[in-house]
Amino acid sequence: MMKAATYMMIMIMLIGVGSLFVLKRPDGKTWLSVDNVINKIEAGTGDVLSQSKWAIEKSVAEARALVDEQGSVQAQPVIYKWRDAQGNWIYSDKPNANGDSQQHTLDPSKVTMMAAEDTAILQTLATNKSVGESGQGIPSALNPSAVKKLMEDAKNVQKLMDDRAKTIDEAVGGGS
Repeated sequence: MMKAATYMMIMIMLIGVGSLFVLKRPDGKTWLSVDNVINKIEAGTGDVLSQSKWAIEKSVAEARALVDEQGSVQAQPVIYKWRDAQGNWIYSDKPNANGDSQQHTLDPSKVTMMAAEDTAILQTLATNKSVGESGQGIPSALNPSAVKKLMEDAKNVQKLMDDRAKTIDEAVGGGS
């Protein structure tokens, strides 16, 4: 029964679209014609092709800018590494403003790129702390199982961060 209803709906839609090629507008032309459809397809294809050509030319120009006449890459990717005030290792594409960073040149064949995580929520949480009338922070009321889960999650995150730092250290040629 459902199959027949589906076929019926498809047939009604096909008849509706087909009738646009036959029915005429007040000016005497049909609502749709094969020539109109082909012209719109050609115009759209031309736009896509011109945008693609522009993007390819731009990419080739950028690639040429990175390679000198002998075919060697001019600029190797560089990262900077330093310890912050808490003793944590920081990796960045810009040197430390205090000037105590180590520069490491990366081998592009050994680098895996991945999207950066959105840390905006951390900023929001830091600035939107609940403050009571006395100016003191309002303590949270968590049950013991929630605290235990929170601690386990924190340990798992710490392990992931330690593993990531170790992988980065290995990628840049060992830690200090």
